[in-house]
Amino acid sequence: MKKRTRKGRVLLLGLVLLSYACKTPPAPSEAADAEALEQALWRAGASVFSPENYDLYKDGLKTAKENLAREKAKFGWFRNYDPIRSEFRDLLKKGTDLLQAIQNKKAIKSKALEEQSLSLKSRVERLKDMTLYFNESGAVRKNLSQAEIKLTQADLLIGKEQFEPVGDILQGCRLYVKQAEEAIASLLDRYLDKDQLEKWKRWADETIAESQKRAAVAILVNKLERKLILYRKGDVVASYDIGLGRFGLSDKLYSGDEATPEGRYQVIKKIPSSPFYKALLINYPNEEDKKAFALAKKNGQVPFQVGIGGSIEIHGGGKDSLTKGCVGLEDGDMDDVYRLAVVGTPVTIVGALSVENSILAEIKAFEKK
Repeated sequence: MKKRTRKGRVLLLGLVLLSYACKTPPAPSEAADAEALEQALWRAGASVFSPENYDLYKDGLKTAKENLAREKAKFGWFRNYDPIRSEFRDLLKKGTDLLQAIQNKKAIKSKALEEQSLSLKSRVERLKDMTLYFNESGAVRKNLSQAEIKLTQADLLIGKEQFEPVGDILQGCRLYVKQAEEAIASLLDRYLDKDQLEKWKRWADETIAESQKRAAVAILVNKLERKLILYRKGDVVASYDIGLGRFGLSDKLYSGDEATPEGRYQVIKKIPSSPFYKALLINYPNEEDKKAFALAKKNGQVPFQVGIGGSIEIHGGGKDSLTKGCVGLEDGDMDDVYRLAVVGTPVTIVGALSVENSILAEIKAFEKK
């Protein structure tokens, strides 16, 4: 009888213990959420964008985990996770707010850097378009190539949200762009000179007036605009795209400089068959060219053994054919010019006629920066 009573008590105690064990509260799921949020903050770059708040979050997480561990160490029915759960929920709220603040900050930073990159790309594209107008732009193109490399690096880092080095990269890009702008401004400096522009304009006006007075054909070449304009009786009858030599925008000074001369000339020979299709030979050097050459040689601007040169033509072969200072036309256009021109036809070659053209407007804009 006593054995049965003892067994009954043991069984009852076991049932009681089992009952309490079943009532042991589960650990708060918020703990795992807080751990996951800490990883999300790390991936978002919290240590870079908000290091102090990130450290506070990690300290809070560490404390909450220690409190959870102490609570778990208690016997089941003595555990009370409510304060711990509340602690983790507060922590999650702070962490979520921090993550949102970081994402906002990154979005603002990304937008600002993207706008800077786009602005620089626009400047690079404008400069690249400008280099199409002249060949003597090696320094310009070299700087633009370096600028484009920098922009590619910046865009890759912005896409990866690695913003820290982007500022220095874009600054390097700005330096290359500025150097390209300065190279163009230096190259075309005389095209902004008021006296030079007035001289070119006077030459053009005199040529047009001569065409009108003589009721004859005249040819005007605008180097910067890359145009050959055909006049008859003072009126424009046609306009053609042209090509120039390697240093076509420079004024020819001596043989081999690959520059295109500027001045008032005339056709002295029509060549029906030449290495460049048809050609019109002009009377370069004229008296003004010879004076300029003698002065340059006296001042040491021309190598002692070099002569003034000659054989400057308006010829076919294509506007993209490489010339040594001549003016190149497409063959079909050359047919028109050749047909209308005669020996004695005036040929005036100018650098530009107005600062209002798009290229010089760009240069003026650069000088104001």
